[in-house]
Amino acid sequence: MRATMGFGRLDGARWWWRTLRENRRRYRRLFGRRMHLLFPRTHSEWIHHYKFLRRDSWLPELTDKIGAKRFIAERVGEEFVIPTYWHGRRLPSMRKRRRWPRPYFIKAAHGCHQDLEVPAVGRVPWRKVERQTERWLRSAYGRIGGEWQYARIRPRLIVEQRIGDPGVLPDDYKFWVFHGRVHYMHWFTDRGLPTYGGRIVDRDWNEPFRSVSQRTHERYPPRPESLDLMMWIAETLGEGFRFVRVDLYEVDGHPYVGELTFTPSAGFHTLDPDQVDFDLGKLWRKPRRERFPAAPFPERRVRPSQSASASRS
Repeated sequence: MRATMGFGRLDGARWWWRTLRENRRRYRRLFGRRMHLLFPRTHSEWIHHYKFLRRDSWLPELTDKIGAKRFIAERVGEEFVIPTYWHGRRLPSMRKRRRWPRPYFIKAAHGCHQDLEVPAVGRVPWRKVERQTERWLRSAYGRIGGEWQYARIRPRLIVEQRIGDPGVLPDDYKFWVFHGRVHYMHWFTDRGLPTYGGRIVDRDWNEPFRSVSQRTHERYPPRPESLDLMMWIAETLGEGFRFVRVDLYEVDGHPYVGELTFTPSAGFHTLDPDQVDFDLGKLWRKPRRERFPAAPFPERRVRPSQSASASRS
């Protein structure tokens, strides 16, 4: 267990049993049924199965925001990666070295929901920022939910460009990819506002079910201009995995990959109707025949590999 949580074997075993017991109790309270861990039947059970019974060596690297950027660039192209200004173990000690183009985000590379925005204008409260980032670096994200992969990531910070219009964060399109095929997309809008929420649509842009855990927005999701390209990106990144959620943004018709998530909501995302959890669970098993053809690379665009070849010639 040392390789799992960074503790001694006995402490690691105790953590594993305690966390599993707590997750089982929370699961029963939330879903109203017992968790089947060894032989998962539902989407939520499959996520718990991967949290507690699988230790795929590639998972920490692709969960790490820095490692994921390298993977994304290699598979689909650098142009779909949000530009990084800097990353490291601590913020540069001299503040004059922190003069990155504003606005930008400072994030923890080893966790989620650990980010702050430095706006385009105004004085930066560096003391407050330093205290916040130090807390992130000391934190152990994912421990309560049993997401062991986060503890295998070296705590680091990343500074990346803020994309989108000033004062408005771009809509978030979270593609649910099973065995290299997009089946659903969870759209979110109005991040940081009281109206924050989203809706789930299928490949035909119909709303087949709704989220219970997360607020349903009053508006229906607009079809993004680059939807075909987004589908190609999500399926290309999801190839070879049972399941991955690929988070994308669109700015002026151009998509950017935010991150890859393999255990979303730590397996505690409830849906309406509840039967959907069972239907999604079937998608984890490799199909005998492909349910959908692979999304082709959109026409009238130059593939990233072709663009790179042309620039070298």
